[in-house]
Amino acid sequence: MNDWKIFHGNREPHQGISTLPNAPSWRQFKRQLDVNEKVLKAHWQDILNLVKEDSREYQRGKSFRVFSPPPGSDQVNPESPGKKGKIYQAYQELIDGVNAAIYLRRPLLVTGRPGSGKTSLAYAIAYELQLGPVLAWSITTRTILQNGLYNYDAIARLQNLQLLKLKQDLGQEAPQQLEENIGQYLQLGPVGTAFLPSHQPRVLLIDEIDKSDINLPNDLLNLFEEGGYSIPELERLQTQEVTVRTADFGLTTEIQGGQVH
Repeated sequence: MNDWKIFHGNREPHQGISTLPNAPSWRQFKRQLDVNEKVLKAHWQDILNLVKEDSREYQRGKSFRVFSPPPGSDQVNPESPGKKGKIYQAYQELIDGVNAAIYLRRPLLVTGRPGSGKTSLAYAIAYELQLGPVLAWSITTRTILQNGLYNYDAIARLQNLQLLKLKQDLGQEAPQQLEENIGQYLQLGPVGTAFLPSHQPRVLLIDEIDKSDINLPNDLLNLFEEGGYSIPELERLQTQEVTVRTADFGLTTEIQGGQVH
């Protein structure tokens, strides 16, 4: 039976993600306090609008078909009934793997030769399930987890703090201004954005992970198990809510107490 599958790999957008049952009890995490569902829905619409504005993102997901036979193989079409070849079997295993990951809220590791469509698969999932722009993070040998979570421009903030303090001494700025401005210097990365409370799930693509430092996969596994992360630069502030930029162009979010779940 195929009716349990949410993702089909057929390039036909649908709202099947709305039928996704609750996560298993061992994959349910604490949500941020005071999350307003109306705010989440409005923010989700802003995310979907980004896809409409980016034709390349839209076309990349629309044009990719999961099935692509390797060079020299029989051109078996998985959409044709009665085909039971090895390529068709691999196609079905991939579709099953994607759906299992969606149901279990687990990451999916996809391996294959260069050009086989590993990266494009993420765009196909986002396109079919209408999950907004893909949050893509490319890995190098120097990449650490924080690069994917957030970027904090401490130097720029220090320079501006010195100027603000001078103005404060002159009575031109209120004391709390020193803390309220920190959000201007902090931007969430693709991984950090993927963990924000959201009306619908996001597709997070971590590309070239085989090139990473030996510690990064373990750090990622721990993050996926915990279902959230903290931002020390915001935790130590008295201000409980800070507006920061996300990895989605032009969009912001509120971080409470430096915690994201």
